[in-house]
Amino acid sequence: MKINRWTAELNPDIGIIENLFSTEGLECKEIHVPSGAKISNQRTTMTEVIQLVSGELIFNLSGTQFALRAGDRLEVAANTLYSYSNLKSEESLFLTAYKL
Repeated sequence: MKINRWTAELNPDIGIIENLFSTEGLECKEIHVPSGAKISNQRTTMTEVIQLVSGELIFNLSGTQFALRAGDRLEVAANTLYSYSNLKSEESLFLTAYKL
C-alpha cells in the first residue's frame, strides 16, 4: 500500500487527475460512490491505483483504516483485500486504473 496526499495549491479536478494517469500510460475509469455506500471484499489481481477526485472515503486494507480526501492517491498491491465506505452526505468520485 502506498498513499500520496494531495499537496498542490490547485484543487484537484477530474481533468488534472486524468492527465496524471495518462502521463503514466494508465487508462482510468470513474467510480461514483453514493453517500452511505459501503463496498466490501474488493480484490485485484494487479496493482490498482485509486485517486479521489471529490469527497472523502474511508478505506480498510487488511485491517488498517484511513481516510482519503480529494486528490489523495492510493496504490493497492495485487491480491490485497480491501473495502471502502462513504460516510459523508455527498457522493464521492474516484478514478481507478491497473498497473501490469
